[in-house]
Amino acid sequence: MRTKRNSLVLALALASGVASAQKPSVEIAVLREELLLPDADRALGAVDKLRRARGAAATDALLDALALGLSPRVALAALDALRERRASAALDVLIRYAHHRDAVARAAATSALGALDDRRAIEAVRAALGDADRTVRAAAGEALAARRDRTVVPALLVLLGKGDEAAVKPLAELANAETAARVGELTGRAPDAVVAQCLGHILLRPDLGPEKTYVEIVRAIGKIPGDDAIVALTGFIGSLPPKSARPAKREAQAIVDERVGTN
Repeated sequence: MRTKRNSLVLALALASGVASAQKPSVEIAVLREELLLPDADRALGAVDKLRRARGAAATDALLDALALGLSPRVALAALDALRERRASAALDVLIRYAHHRDAVARAAATSALGALDDRRAIEAVRAALGDADRTVRAAAGEALAARRDRTVVPALLVLLGKGDEAAVKPLAELANAETAARVGELTGRAPDAVVAQCLGHILLRPDLGPEKTYVEIVRAIGKIPGDDAIVALTGFIGSLPPKSARPAKREAQAIVDERVGTN
């Protein structure tokens, strides 16, 4: 009797295990269908569930749907989900979308590629710095800055020299003292606004080394005419404690007082 009871318990346990193993597959199959529905809200809901699902099946569902074609909103959500999943299996689809006719889709694919540890992916992101659309260039710059890829600093300096705002923040995040000096050298050659903004962002970095570097950046900003320089300097001053005695802060305050007083 005990043997039969144990066998029944074992059978039920095995059946339960099979059901549990099959359940995710059934759910993924349903989500696959919902991804392709004309109802955007349901399709977006499916993307969100697949974003949080475990396993390669969820990634495959997103990739297959993108390959078949999704509405713009759903495609962007799917690309963002792939960025979070960081799955190498997404590489080929993401590279195709990085050449999509729609700039927003290209930007989303570029961001997703930046999350992959793959040579082809990084090459595609670097290439996106030359995209005709600023949104795509900005996405590429942000992704490369997040990877601390300093090999793109020369390319970002070229973009900044052309007045491209997409280069401002990535260049500031990757900059060291030498890069800051090269940005300062663009004064008078590049638009004042982008030079001031970039130097201002660099100035907010806490890891540039000795105080002398910060003083030199403050002085470089002080050579830029117009209000953009004042905005950058006051932003730096405001980021520090009121009682800070840093030489760079005193120098920045002196420049602001002189310039504002002149006005």
